[in-house]
Amino acid sequence: MLPLKGRLPSARDARIYMSLERTYLGYVRLSLYSLSFGVFLRKFETLAQLTQRIHVSLLLDWVAKGSALFGLFLMVSGLLLFHKDIKYIEGGIAVHPKEVTDPRIYMAAERTFLAWVRTAIALIVFGFVIEKFEFFLVQLERVFKMQISADHQKLFGIGLFVMGIGILTLLLGGFNFYRTIAKVDKGYYRTNVVLYKVYGIVILFVCLVLTFYVLRII
Repeated sequence: MLPLKGRLPSARDARIYMSLERTYLGYVRLSLYSLSFGVFLRKFETLAQLTQRIHVSLLLDWVAKGSALFGLFLMVSGLLLFHKDIKYIEGGIAVHPKEVTDPRIYMAAERTFLAWVRTAIALIVFGFVIEKFEFFLVQLERVFKMQISADHQKLFGIGLFVMGIGILTLLLGGFNFYRTIAKVDKGYYRTNVVLYKVYGIVILFVCLVLTFYVLRII
């Protein structure tokens, strides 16, 4: 995130706002990567139980829980730091309107849009892989005529929900990009704080559900 108050002066510059947005989306992706790792370890733990490898199963259990909790921590930290740094920027000096029409700002807007796209891809791929892994476990049950675990079926709906959030992320990224260009063309840009915070709360909800699943709370 941005330097803490007292280290460097702040300015209400469009490039700083967009840099903060990209950093925030980076926190979202990191939290999803950590949570997805925890979910997949939970799946491999199920397979380890089938082969009666108890020690491996216990190790996977602890690592999965740690990965899930770390992902949740990253998402909460990203939200809190985003709120704090936005307030810090708003307390800085105002830049001249001509600074907003700098061609580099348009490039910064493109990089921010690509950050949205990367986040959307991460969500869609994550949800899709969850669905495929669930399908694999179901087929394993049918072929070997065994009951693996009842809780793995809960992720069918979660996988579809995550993919839906990924598609929504792509739409929001496109909307935010066109809004950004329109604001820059007028010579005035500010981060759509409501959009980013509401989106962060939705992702936090996804993180909570996945964390509860890994911790076997649901």
